[in-house]
Amino acid sequence: MPIVLSGTRDAAMDVLEDSGTTAPVQKNEDSSPASTRKTPSTTSATGFSMKAIDKNPTWKLELAARIIQRLVIKKLRLDNRTRLVRTALVERLQLEVRLGKGIRLMLCFMALFGLMISADVIETSAAKLKLTDHYRRTFELDKLNGIQKIAELKSYLRNLSAASNTMQVSSSSYFVNRDQVMIVSDPAFYEHSHYMDVKGLSFPVDAVEVSFLAWVQVDAGRRVNLLGRRLDKQVSSLSCWSWIYGPEMEFDFGAHDYGHLHDSHGSADQEVIRTATRAYHPPGMHLVVLVIRQDTVEFWQNESLVGHTKLSRPVTDCIGSGLEVGGSGLLLGMLSFFPWALGAAEIHEIYVQGNTLEFIASGAELFKIKETGFDLLHEQGTLRQSSAETHHHESQQSRSVSHAITNEVIYSLGESGHADDGEIRISDQVPELTTCPTKSAACRYIEGVSETWQMDPLSSAYFYDLLPPSLLGGASAGSLVEVHLERNRHAYSVASFPSSIGPVWSLSFWARASTSGFLIGKFHDPEHDLPCWSVQIEGDKLKLFTSSHEHRVLLAMVSIPEGRSQRDFAFVGTTLLRHFVIVIDELSRVMSVHLDGHQIGADPFRVVGAFRVDCPHSNGTYIAFAHRTPGSQDFIGQLQQFRLYANTVLNDSQILALAEASEDPKTGRKLRQCFKPGEIQDDGSFRDEQFHGCTWYAEMLPIAPQICLSDAVRANCQIACKVARPCFAPLKMAADVGMVWNRIMRLSTPLSTDSSDGRRLAGGSLIRPNHEKFKMCLAESVASGRRQASAGSTQGVSGSSDGLAEHIPALVMTDSEVIVKSCQYLEASRDPRSYVAESRKQSLRPADGALYLLHEYPGMFQNVTDCESLRQSIDSHCAFQVENDWTKHFDEIVERSGQLTISFWVRPSSPNSLNSRGEFTPSIQFLAGVAPPEVFLTVWAEGGLFPKVAAYFHTHNASSGEYLEVGTRLSLDDWTHISVTFGSNDAKGHSELALVVNGMATVDNFPQSWVRSRSATFLEAISLSSEMLMSPVEFRSTALHISDLQSFHYNEHARMKLRTGPSRSDSERLQTQLTYSRKAFQEPSFLVAPPIIQQVRAQKTTECRSDAGKFALQQMWEQVLSTRCHWPFTCDTDLKADPTSLLACSHDHRTRHYDDEDDDLAPKWFGQEPSVALSGDLEGLHVYTVFLVSITDTPILVRGDSALSTQAYIDQQTTHMAVQLVLFAPEHGIISEVNIGGHLDSGNVEAEYHVRHISSVEGLKLMAYSILGALVVLICCVVMFDTWRRICLQGFTSLCMTARVQLIMDIGIGLVVPAFYVVRSFQNAASGALVKDMLRQLLEVPWSADSLSYAEKEGQFFHALHDLEISLLTETFMHLFAFFVSWAVLLRIMQLTSAHPRIAVLINTVVYGIDDFWHFLILFLLLFMGFCLIAKTLFGPEHHEFETYGETLKAQFLMCLGSVPDDFGTEMEFTIYVVVFNFVMFFLVVNFLLAIIVESYLRVKQDIEQMNAEQEFFTDMGAVMFTLAKRWRHAWPKARTILRVLEPAVAKQHVDLALLKEVSGSWSRKSRHAFLDFYGRFDHIGVREQTKRGTYWDQPNERKNTKKATHNLEASLALSPALVELGRPSDAARDDALQHQFQLQRQLHVQVQELTALIHELRTQPKRTVLETRARDRDFRLTDPKHAESLHDQQDDGTQSGSNYRRLV
Repeated sequence: MPIVLSGTRDAAMDVLEDSGTTAPVQKNEDSSPASTRKTPSTTSATGFSMKAIDKNPTWKLELAARIIQRLVIKKLRLDNRTRLVRTALVERLQLEVRLGKGIRLMLCFMALFGLMISADVIETSAAKLKLTDHYRRTFELDKLNGIQKIAELKSYLRNLSAASNTMQVSSSSYFVNRDQVMIVSDPAFYEHSHYMDVKGLSFPVDAVEVSFLAWVQVDAGRRVNLLGRRLDKQVSSLSCWSWIYGPEMEFDFGAHDYGHLHDSHGSADQEVIRTATRAYHPPGMHLVVLVIRQDTVEFWQNESLVGHTKLSRPVTDCIGSGLEVGGSGLLLGMLSFFPWALGAAEIHEIYVQGNTLEFIASGAELFKIKETGFDLLHEQGTLRQSSAETHHHESQQSRSVSHAITNEVIYSLGESGHADDGEIRISDQVPELTTCPTKSAACRYIEGVSETWQMDPLSSAYFYDLLPPSLLGGASAGSLVEVHLERNRHAYSVASFPSSIGPVWSLSFWARASTSGFLIGKFHDPEHDLPCWSVQIEGDKLKLFTSSHEHRVLLAMVSIPEGRSQRDFAFVGTTLLRHFVIVIDELSRVMSVHLDGHQIGADPFRVVGAFRVDCPHSNGTYIAFAHRTPGSQDFIGQLQQFRLYANTVLNDSQILALAEASEDPKTGRKLRQCFKPGEIQDDGSFRDEQFHGCTWYAEMLPIAPQICLSDAVRANCQIACKVARPCFAPLKMAADVGMVWNRIMRLSTPLSTDSSDGRRLAGGSLIRPNHEKFKMCLAESVASGRRQASAGSTQGVSGSSDGLAEHIPALVMTDSEVIVKSCQYLEASRDPRSYVAESRKQSLRPADGALYLLHEYPGMFQNVTDCESLRQSIDSHCAFQVENDWTKHFDEIVERSGQLTISFWVRPSSPNSLNSRGEFTPSIQFLAGVAPPEVFLTVWAEGGLFPKVAAYFHTHNASSGEYLEVGTRLSLDDWTHISVTFGSNDAKGHSELALVVNGMATVDNFPQSWVRSRSATFLEAISLSSEMLMSPVEFRSTALHISDLQSFHYNEHARMKLRTGPSRSDSERLQTQLTYSRKAFQEPSFLVAPPIIQQVRAQKTTECRSDAGKFALQQMWEQVLSTRCHWPFTCDTDLKADPTSLLACSHDHRTRHYDDEDDDLAPKWFGQEPSVALSGDLEGLHVYTVFLVSITDTPILVRGDSALSTQAYIDQQTTHMAVQLVLFAPEHGIISEVNIGGHLDSGNVEAEYHVRHISSVEGLKLMAYSILGALVVLICCVVMFDTWRRICLQGFTSLCMTARVQLIMDIGIGLVVPAFYVVRSFQNAASGALVKDMLRQLLEVPWSADSLSYAEKEGQFFHALHDLEISLLTETFMHLFAFFVSWAVLLRIMQLTSAHPRIAVLINTVVYGIDDFWHFLILFLLLFMGFCLIAKTLFGPEHHEFETYGETLKAQFLMCLGSVPDDFGTEMEFTIYVVVFNFVMFFLVVNFLLAIIVESYLRVKQDIEQMNAEQEFFTDMGAVMFTLAKRWRHAWPKARTILRVLEPAVAKQHVDLALLKEVSGSWSRKSRHAFLDFYGRFDHIGVREQTKRGTYWDQPNERKNTKKATHNLEASLALSPALVELGRPSDAARDDALQHQFQLQRQLHVQVQELTALIHELRTQPKRTVLETRARDRDFRLTDPKHAESLHDQQDDGTQSGSNYRRLV
């Protein structure tokens, strides 16, 4: 609009103010002189002096013109400086809006993503990766990829079981114990017993409770040895212990410590325990268990108890490591020893799983015996050494025997009494019989029996001599006859034999029988064995036969009484001539037999009914001598004085007279060769030239019967050499026998290792303190006996009013407590029976018993008056039971009979048994009372130069006792037999006291009688010194003669030499706990549950998928039956009945889930019903579950009486297999589950594994997670607020589809992520309790509880696994959810990168190439799937890589990445396929994809290059932040508000103050100027003008160039008032002119560049080539700048203002 000129000062100032010019105008260097003159001090804003104007009014017009002139110039200059390019400014503002919003959201989401990842890292931690790597190494999980066959899978499972054992804290890998032993681990068939002697092998058979277990198979009825330890390799019938399997379960033990010293059963030298009933032995292999406790033994078969027997004594073990395993015909699957008693539940667990659940759960294993080469050498060496020792011993014995025989004078037969000159052999001149029962032998008959009727002077009874003179050949009647008539048999003449012997008669004869046979018999005829009567001598029996109903029957039989030694009184095989009398009393119907003048027994007739034993003579009567008809069972031996007392019953006195007084008619010597008690005894001190005693001769006599032929030996060792045997005599009234112990005891006085009062000798032997050198063994009824005694007597225990009775409390006390309490009372009361003052020690007498011995032999005996020493010496483990309370009445019995015999054996047990000089000097005291002490017998040994065994005996009376000694030294390697007998009478009838040591006796008269003890008991305790082996102590109420004791010693010594005694004392045996050799557990985690293996099986069937398969199976089965199962061969029943037992196809329906109706589809496998899996990879399937160790470590399992090899557990019908291991890492609180799965198809295996974890987030980790979770929730709230604000400001419907999707994603993330982390925080807070609860369920399964059945334990275990599986699935789901949420956040971050062009490359590349990508995908899928079909069809049957479509796609994908199959080049078709595929897919298609990507990227890059608004990313971020600061400082409107005005103003080319004024009416000019100045700094936004020289001025020189241009402009203007009318150009015209000017400048700049390039090409290339190239380029044009300027002028609107504006510019 036109400018209105006002001549007033105020008007001029208004114009200046309105134009915004308040600063003084700078002077121009080129101004006129008028402008350079000095101005007054008071000037206006325009530089003119107001005072001068006021004084000179003519200047007013000139001033106004100048003001207008300056205002126009300044306005033009300012407008030119502050204009911006609208499009560039809009582009920049849009970038800032996008970048501001994007950066805000990007920072939020990046912080959210970082917090989420940090929270997951805290929750998962690196420990899970370390644990996974550890499990991968430990269980060799990487090897699963290489498993392809079932055999390889089985081998891996065995290694896995071994590796899992190392992950169990209590397994045998860390707790090694050799006391629980698997003796035989692999099945083996035994043709004979195997002797095993492995060095270091020992197991405590003598523990409190033990068990043996074996899998056996043996033929029915066969009796075989399973396991045992022989007492001696040369004596196979005796065992320390032996387990025998047969029709009757049997356990033999105790030959090494057999305690029945006076056993008369010969070979009964061990305990034999058998089942009461015969056990049923099913066919096949089955489980047998032997359970041994202290008092019982149990026999188990499979799961049934087949025998339960009470033991008479505990089972002990002997010294040695050799074992005898197996027997002929035994198939032994496994043989194990357990040092505890297996219960019914454990036996069931072993039967079902092959081991106890406790062992399976803990990883414990029995120590497996592995015989190394050294052990085999050790075994062979042991056998050779044993054989050498035996050979050496036999050689020594042979040399000793030979030397003894050759150097001694041999007795003649006559002098020895065996076959003297009086012996008569029957003459062959006896006439032959008319009939002979034996056709081939000449038979003789005996005449003249009836003529020998005479009276016996000894018995005054008449008899017939059955050895008449006709038989003796003229010798004296009664002479000794040798009878050996085989094939020359004799018979009595019927005519000369008494026709009737009467209803009662007697036979008397002296006989030495060599064999059993008939002595005499009267038969009806010689051809048949039909006797009227006949007498037979057999072994230890005499029999009388008769005939009834044409059959021979036994009429009566008498044998040696039970309990009498058969060796001494046997009828046959004896070396002595013994007297027999047979009395037949038909009236009483009894036959009685007498031996050595005493009746040995009577037997009533066994034939019912009245009859006569004797029968009248007839024509066929045959009276046989020394045989029976028709000629057999001849009697061989010697007879003398064979007499028949017809019609006479000899009484006892007559018979005794015949036995005592009968003499030989020739020599006049007594016929009795046996001896009576007290008549003879051996000289125990006798030694021959080789220093052999009678004991040695007794042992050698069975080996060399001629050993005792020397006079000296026979004279001094009559009993040992069996020169004389005892005469049979009826037992006196049964003697009362009391036994202390029932077995050989190992008595030791163990010294604790921390004892400070012991010292050692130079050799290392331990010198024990005084109180530890002795052991006190109490009777088990001490406490009750003392209380009863105190209750029955007011005088106290000792019989005096000493108050001791009141001192014993009524409380229940142990025996040792009662003894110690009584001792303490006596010690406190200074009772003279227990307390000895110093003044009294010198006056002690032998009558003082124990006190006297303590003073006389200091240190030799235990001081029982020392209560503390007494308390420490009492050993409850050697306490002896008192059967029938015999110690109470035995004192009275001995007092009544006046006789007593005490007998026992002792032997050193170890080096500790010896004194410092290496001598065995024990002391033993028998006490009737302990407190006060009452000792009735003390036995001790002394060494030195004059060794002896002494005994001190007294009878509790006030008189002195008796001292005896035997000068001998106790053996260090043999048993010593010690006996003390009291009350026996010598030949003069004097009472004797004898001490017998190994047959050496010392006898002294002892006129005193037995006096009862004051303690009212016979025996209360035994005190022993030293360590020793001691046999049971026998107390007899009769006095055995020395000969009896010597005979007992000889008979038992050889057997005692075999008895080595227990290997440990009872205190050691019962108190010693088994120890482990423990190794440190160093694994970071451990198994909390035993590994289990599950499998899904297919059903065997003959219905194959093809008819050809079905036909082939049927034909093969029929062929096998016809060829392999044809007679004489046979096959098992299963093969004959079921074709699938040979070959079968498999149903694949086993892999699906089963319903209840499908149970019939799930047959048993390994005796198990399938069950639905509750956990693991096979959850929901019908599976067969078993513990892994049962399959890998147990060779066989017996199910349903069938032995099943565990090698067959996984076979061709197994379709899926899974192994589950559960571990816990305590350091990190992580429960891990390792699942190893396998898919089996046609024998091929595809194995894989995965590891899952549950961690316990506690403590600082839980706090950190909670804090991070709270921050995540806070950021999500910020995102939700920003989203809500955008919706409110912009509206959801007004947004584009992309913005809507972004808003939906932000809303989803803002809602889901906080909910997830809230739930996860609660889960983590409860994770500690959850992990602890799962551990409790798994670790507290009561595997060893007998109260729970196997099914209950198994159910509890699998329930715990199910709970663990639920927790793992929850954990897996939460991690999977977190995975998808994290991806969503990451995708949102990727989308937010589009806020800036430089980082939007990925998004923009995908967007530009989306169409090409889609069509490429179509092409790729067509080609890829086509190749897949070809490869699967052609190469699937031959190559594993193309076995399935999945494997084929995987192989082709790898080939797309550049790999080549392993079989490339082996086959032509396969090679062609690989080459074509690689050419098409790799070289072409894949490169197509790369080309699409590159092209899209180049387009994005080109757009970025053409975009002027963007800068480097971080520069733009800084600019945005700086812009925000500027906006806040200058109060700029928001960028979106500015864009609402600028974006629609398409007609505006520039942005100036006026346009910005439209944005907001309140936007100040100063702020708008700041806005324009700020954005004008950008090269592409600020307007650039061309100078006169045609160059561009830069933004930093803008002010300088502007000033210069303004100065030039002012100089060219005329300062005339006409300028006032110039007027101000309009904004529109100015903008159009500027727009044209910029277009012209841009065109000229482009043309200059093109010309520069053309000049460069002409200089470097041929001119013609350049011109031809430019001619073809349609885009090339050369425009004349002048022509361009004319074009610009044509675009001028032609207005005056426009031309003026151009002229000014």
